[in-house]
Amino acid sequence: MPEHQPELASIYNVFGLSSNHELSTLLLNIENTKRFSDLLHAVEREFFMVPGEPSDEPEDAGHPVDDECLVNSWGSTPTEYLRQFKAALPVAAANSIPAYEAPETGVKWSLTGDNGSWDYDSLGELLKDNYGHDSDGDGHPASYRPGLYEGDTVYRGIECKDDPARFLPDANDVTERMYENACDSDAGEWVDAYPNLSKAAEAELDIALAPLKAWARKHCQPDFFTIKDSTPHTVTAEDVSRSRKS
Repeated sequence: MPEHQPELASIYNVFGLSSNHELSTLLLNIENTKRFSDLLHAVEREFFMVPGEPSDEPEDAGHPVDDECLVNSWGSTPTEYLRQFKAALPVAAANSIPAYEAPETGVKWSLTGDNGSWDYDSLGELLKDNYGHDSDGDGHPASYRPGLYEGDTVYRGIECKDDPARFLPDANDVTERMYENACDSDAGEWVDAYPNLSKAAEAELDIALAPLKAWARKHCQPDFFTIKDSTPHTVTAEDVSRSRKS
């Protein structure tokens, strides 16, 4: 029991402290407990929240539906909480995936503006490779191609790259492949409507596939692209001068 504050004995006991500890030690334990609690609740709010069910109560009509937490740190024993936590980990993994941010892309340049011709990152590079270079081809008049000169038109466009996650199989692809593989199995002649998933199972499959998106975005960024906002550009003497100085 605390020597000078016996009314705090039960609080000291909660933290495993004896009467020899100062009040400052008790306060430090309380502050640490509050900090740990705040950290736990921050994790729960960030990763373990799911949309709640609408209330049937008349007084709740028209009010927004609150999210629900998949783990209950208030009314659970440590064993129960760990079981809830483990079951909710796939949801946490899905919730941890940030929204897709397209990589920064820049301007591309093309001699013709045709698909597959956007080979240059700058006008200067395009001019260095093509300015004044007439081509006789194979010698036949029809194969002659004039070089690039002042007053000629080239094309400028914005490079666009796809989200690599869109090239992954979705839930339908997965279940279709399961069906095909089941049909090819030794028991294939008895396969019917496989797998027959409930709505909850379909939702779990979507959650299970979500981490693949983060993997694809980390390791499978495409080097191919499309072009938007293609605009013609007339080559000027100033363009040529700058390209020769760069």
